Amino acid sequence: MAATSWADRILRVLDAIHGDLDGDLDPAALAELAGFSLHHFHRVFRGMVGESVMQYIRRHRLERAAFRLRHVGGEVATTAFAHGYESHEAFSRAFRAHFGMPPSEYRDQHRVRGASAALPAVQRRQEPPRLVLAIRYTGPYDACASAWERLMQYAGSMSGVRFDRPTIGLVYDDPEITAPERCRYDACIEIDETVASEALPSGLKVRTISGGTYAVLQHVGSYDTILETYVALLGAWLPRQGWELSDEPVVERYVVPFGSVPVEQLRTDVCVRLA
Repeated sequence: MAATSWADRILRVLDAIHGDLDGDLDPAALAELAGFSLHHFHRVFRGMVGESVMQYIRRHRLERAAFRLRHVGGEVATTAFAHGYESHEAFSRAFRAHFGMPPSEYRDQHRVRGASAALPAVQRRQEPPRLVLAIRYTGPYDACASAWERLMQYAGSMSGVRFDRPTIGLVYDDPEITAPERCRYDACIEIDETVASEALPSGLKVRTISGGTYAVLQHVGSYDTILETYVALLGAWLPRQGWELSDEPVVERYVVPFGSVPVEQLRTDVCVRLA
């Protein structure tokens, strides 16, 4: 444990939280996972993450519920029970305290609805699991270049990195729900199994992107307008299919990446895994 940086230890806790966000997340167990005493864990977590562990858990439960209300709609009680709340009333109180309005009003005001015109050209694809080398960035999505610079700096000196495949971004948060400074993003590049056994610099992590059935819509052009593609996929196409989304980040595959062509020729596959 001593050789593992504190940032990596806290990232391990964050991964555990998001792997069981609606479960019984015991702070003592999370402290043990991080290798800190409970007394020190609370202070370290608050100092490094910016909020207490319970504030972090509550915020992400509410933001995930808000995402469902925006993109799926449905009954508030169903959303409450699906996101770890035992009663409609407790959920409504917590939601109002965080977002400044009751969940039913939030759903009605912020529901994402696609235009009634022709549906976008979405593909259903069977994707294999992908092993990636990842680095976490937290902040506004349009300022993530430093993460990519650091990732490529290390990847360039490693064997087993698949530079012949598109790089990948894992997008965890909706910037219209989560404050920009708290949005999470992983810059990723595919790797072979050989890299997984190497000792990695602090901040780098090997992750597996789940295989399965994905809905994929290609975004053409600048990343500044990629929200329109998200809305077309999540707000127009998916609601008419009657499928559920998996509780995983959106996968952006940079098929024609930034810097290789003029901005208007960029190609980005926006991919969401279906449950």
